[in-house]
Amino acid sequence: MISGMNSMMRESDFVGLKDDFTGWSKRDLILYRLLFFIPLINAAADSTIYYFVNVNTSGELHPGIIRGFVILLYLMFFGFRRLLKHPVNNLILFLLTYFLILSLLSSNVTYSISSGYIKWFVGLMMFPVGFYFIRSYDSIVRLIFYMVIGSSFVCLNLTVAQFTGFGISAYVDDSFYIGGAGVGITNQLAYVLLLYPVILRARNRFSRLEKWMIYFIGFLSVVFIILAMKRAGLIALAGGGLIYFNFTRNKRKVLKYVGLSAVLFLLILPLFKDILVDRYNERVEQTKELENENRYKEFFYVLDEFEGAGVPQKLFGNELFNTGKYFGVKYFDRERMIHGDISAFIYGSGLLGISTYLFLFILLLDTGLHFLRRFRRVIFVREILASFFSLLFATFLVSVTGSGTIGERCLVYLYMGAVIGVCSRIKIKSKATE
Repeated sequence: MISGMNSMMRESDFVGLKDDFTGWSKRDLILYRLLFFIPLINAAADSTIYYFVNVNTSGELHPGIIRGFVILLYLMFFGFRRLLKHPVNNLILFLLTYFLILSLLSSNVTYSISSGYIKWFVGLMMFPVGFYFIRSYDSIVRLIFYMVIGSSFVCLNLTVAQFTGFGISAYVDDSFYIGGAGVGITNQLAYVLLLYPVILRARNRFSRLEKWMIYFIGFLSVVFIILAMKRAGLIALAGGGLIYFNFTRNKRKVLKYVGLSAVLFLLILPLFKDILVDRYNERVEQTKELENENRYKEFFYVLDEFEGAGVPQKLFGNELFNTGKYFGVKYFDRERMIHGDISAFIYGSGLLGISTYLFLFILLLDTGLHFLRRFRRVIFVREILASFFSLLFATFLVSVTGSGTIGERCLVYLYMGAVIGVCSRIKIKSKATE
């Protein structure tokens, strides 16, 4: 029955193809319009933090704190009434409630809440926000476009940094500067690039100027990701790209854009070949000594702690988001927080926390596969689901190898919530026409 129904479906058959604000309150409309500025706020904050605060200083007011306050204010107006019932939304609420309880049991409640819990709360809550507000293919394309504009902020910061020499030059001195951003800023560029096939498919919806802006920012993002040599960003882009390629039906177009980007990159390679070679060689050497990196070592320290812990700590963890004083001092002789998400949740939230966190990825994957099976012949649904799977895989890789920022989590969970929201409404529409 479903197979036959899919064979007759056309994109124009769905109300989800056009925005429908019927039944929305005035507050709904305002929050919907403000939603598209969240990617801009995140990108601006993540690109300028260290223009306002020293990289080794904490506790000062900076764009990151202001960003967090603004998004929390947005979530307050979003409220609980708009939290639609869905298994993913329910699991996120459970996970956030559990993390809140553990944070309140921390020996430093203020620190655990402000430096850890809020970052996860803001990021994960973007899923139910996207699920509620993004109800059409048009809105998804518009959301990606605003994410591209956010990427332009990141690219502008990195471009200016190369001329001014401002910021850290990670891995190799005096080679590639990151300006007012942190070392993981290129992860955001990688995530947005994984959504490019969707927006390129809808390129005729944009003006000529907007098209060229999309092309230029996309290509510049590729250059900066390669130059930065941040492993997480490269792995996210490569791994997520392969996942997208596996699910998309437009493999020829994907290869065309990848090939064109490769040719353009080779043409401009002489401009930064020496920098790229130096950074590549240094990163290769560092990879050979992976076992000496703190993020690598901390995982095995966490496993040792877990093995020797009592039953309560194994189940519920210890000092969630406040591991510097207890874990960092013990193993690194300084108040170094656990950096990797997986390590942090094993140590801080125990088996219950890490199992729930990993199950969130499984549930998202299962939900996406459900819609793929049902609407596999509806081209635009298959494309947004391909981008969904690529982003899910990429963020999981980043979470395994390290940790994402609040801006990255907002971007990822907002988009995934949007895709699941649109597919859920299309499912309702399709049932009504059966």
